[in-house]
Amino acid sequence: MLASLIITPKAVTGESAQAFRQQNGLLAYAPPGWFLEGYFIARERNPGYVFGPVQDFVRAMGGKTIWLIEDVELKRVERASIDGESPEYSLFLEIVSPERTEYWVFVVLPHESAQAWFDARRAYHGRKAKGYYGKTQSELERALSQGLKIKAELRFFVEKGDISLESPEDAIMTRYKFQPVFDLSAGRWLGSAAKTK
Repeated sequence: MLASLIITPKAVTGESAQAFRQQNGLLAYAPPGWFLEGYFIARERNPGYVFGPVQDFVRAMGGKTIWLIEDVELKRVERASIDGESPEYSLFLEIVSPERTEYWVFVVLPHESAQAWFDARRAYHGRKAKGYYGKTQSELERALSQGLKIKAELRFFVEKGDISLESPEDAIMTRYKFQPVFDLSAGRWLGSAAKTK
């Protein structure tokens, strides 16, 4: 489900994107259009908001961007595709600017319903899933019923070679001023997105 990320903390300190890619087996990857056009949550447990679409987030981050996938993850996705399956998988969004190099790690969500999303969590977490993800499932059902296509989860980000302890949801709203389009707890569209719905 989530890439088996093994980061050597100093890999990006020297701003060497190529070295980071090599150490982590990352390859250039063209994500499917439905992923880029889809919306995303940015907190694994109890997300507050829905953001997006993904392609708008990429544009808002500035810098030179490229999507990457781990070599072993790519093989797993290719095998699943041959078997007619659409698994969850992880992608790295590399953003290189003069000031920094960052990696935002997304989980691609191929699910068409909140139940399918929850079932994937239950397959991994077992009985604990209901207590851990039950509230989110019902909030996602409400969002999906209002036309949102949630196709990704922004799981974490890497800055200065380290996985940040800050929630991606908090970081993109405060540091990068990327605003949500939907409030999950209130079950409603926000801002300019509400005016177009």
